[in-house]
Formats: sequence, structure tokens, C-alpha cells
Amino acid sequence: MILARAFYRESSRNFLAIALVLLVVFVFIGMSSLLAKAVRGDFADNIVLTLLGLQSVKQLDLLLPLAFYLGVLLTFGRWYRDSEMTVLAACGIGIDRLLRPLVVISLVVASVVAVLATVLNPLASRQIEQVKLESSRRPGLNAMTPGTFTESAGSRRIFYIEQSNPATGEMSSIFASDQATGKEVVIVARRGEMILDSATGEKRVRLHEGRIYDGSPGKTALRVIDFRQHESIQGERPVGEAPKAVEDMPTSALFAMRTKDAWAELHWRLAKPMLVVVLAFWGLLLAHTDIRRGRMANIFAAILVYFIYSNLLGLGVTLIRKGQVPAPLGLWWVHLLMAGLAGFFLWRRWQGRPLLAWPGRSRRA
Repeated sequence: MILARAFYRESSRNFLAIALVLLVVFVFIGMSSLLAKAVRGDFADNIVLTLLGLQSVKQLDLLLPLAFYLGVLLTFGRWYRDSEMTVLAACGIGIDRLLRPLVVISLVVASVVAVLATVLNPLASRQIEQVKLESSRRPGLNAMTPGTFTESAGSRRIFYIEQSNPATGEMSSIFASDQATGKEVVIVARRGEMILDSATGEKRVRLHEGRIYDGSPGKTALRVIDFRQHESIQGERPVGEAPKAVEDMPTSALFAMRTKDAWAELHWRLAKPMLVVVLAFWGLLLAHTDIRRGRMANIFAAILVYFIYSNLLGLGVTLIRKGQVPAPLGLWWVHLLMAGLAGFFLWRRWQGRPLLAWPGRSRRA
């Protein structure tokens, strides 16, 4: 029990620290990407933080297996480096006695990853698409930034305001161009404000002291209308649901679809908790070190194993989508291959043998 508690404490601390570092790195990379898209006008800048939070949730089911793998590797690596594993072996505690606490904590982390992969990840994907859809259909309220031209609604509408007061909703020097009806309508106004339609709950923009230019490009017919008050630019409007991709669908819906894409997505979600368990055994295996090799060889080997495993999973998903692998088999062949190799190498380590029996080494022996 003392050994198990020591392992739980140290591995959990390493796991959480690495997960936090990986999450911070992802947040900075995601923030720069989202800000670049917002500046380009892909969506309103006021939804950047919302998208960043949802995308961070989406990445957790991939960050946690890697963080746990490295946490196990660092924990056992320190035990080997400080000769604690040698002391445990002298007391009759071998690798087989370490498997139980390793399996327990890996199952706990795998359960968390399973919830993230099968429930929260598709939910976050749907929310991202819904937020983008709502932002693209709210040109009057959210997407108008003072001093910049804002495109929306499939690039059929362009808005510009020189100044605005978010507290009161008042705006000044307003320009709007609308080609959604097939002809171009240009509206300019000296000032305006946001109003709420009590009947529909819709937010609109009321314009004052302006002019409307109504006509078709290339034609001489043009109407010019002066107004003191006008309400035509829509603000927030009710929006429907965003179209659902396979990646956004609930896991229960994937079971009912039975298509190649659905099978591929289902096996990909189930692969993430399996990744936690299998990589935990590789972490125990690759943590073994000695003075002659140093620590970098183990870290390099661990990273190589992770990339081989993840690339095999990506290859398996592609084969399922193409129908070259039976759907029920899915990605289980990848897990069995990696788990079998880890079990074989752990057995050789437990027997005190080298992981790979090179022919030259055998002859010298």
C-alpha cells in the first residue's frame, strides 16, 4: 500500500503538471490562430474566447493520454535513476508488483478520457459550429467593429460604423451595403442605436438622418431616399441548428448509422481511452535506464513509440473509411499489436533479459 500510494502521488503530480503545460501551449497556439481568423473577418472578435474554450475541451481527450504517458515515464524513470527500483528488486518487489497500481490509475484516467471523447468532445464540436453560425448571422450587433468594414451573410452585406458606445448601443457615421436581394442597396446615416423589438425579441438598428441609394449595378435606374428615421439593418436574429458532421454527432447516433464514416469516428473515439492503458505499460517499460545510456535515450524512444502508435491509429481510421478493414475489427488490431509488444518486452524485462536479443551480443555471451 505504501508503494502504491507513493506511485499514485508522484505520477498524478507529474501527469497534472505535464497536462497543464500542454494545455497552455495549445491555448497560445489556438489563440493566435483564432485572432488571425477574426482579423481576417471569418467571424466576430467577441466569440474568440468562446471558441478557444470549446476547442480546448476538444483537445483534452488527446492531451491527457500523452500527459499521462509522460507522467508514468518520468515517475518510473526517477525511481530507476535514484536506484529505488534496485532497492525494490532487492526486497523482492519486481515489475509484476508495480502493474496493479499502474492499471488502477490508468483505468481512472481512461475513464475520464472516455467521457471526454464520447460525450464532451462531440458536444463541444456542435457548440463550435453553432457559435460560428450565430456569429455569421448577427451582422448588426456582434460583428460590427468601429472603424472597420465587416462582411457577413455570405459576403452579401457590408457594414461600417465609425464610433459606437456599447453601454448605450448608440453609433455614429454608419454605412451599410446590401446585395442579398439581387440589387444593391446602400444606406448611410449620421447616427443610430440598437433597439429591441418587444414583439419578436429581435434586436435591430434604428438609423437617424440618412439616405438610401437603391439600384442595380450597371443600370441607370436609381432611387435616392432621404429619411429622418429608418429601421432596416437587422441585428440578432433567431438561427437554426448548424449542420452536423460525423465528428459532431453523439456517440449513440454513430451506433445507429452503420456507415463507414460513422464506424471510423466511433472507433477513433474508443481508441483514446485504450491509448491511455496501452501507453501506461510502455511508460513502465521505457522508464528503465542506467548510467551509461542516460535519460535522453528513453525519452526519444518514448516519443518514437507514441508517434508510431498514433500514426497507426490514423492509418487504421483511413482504412476503415475506405472499407479496406472490416468495420467490427476497427482499430483493435492496432491496440492488440502495441499491447502485445509491450507485454512481450515487459516479460523479457521481468526475466532479466535484454529487450532485443541482438545476434552479436548472443555470440559474445
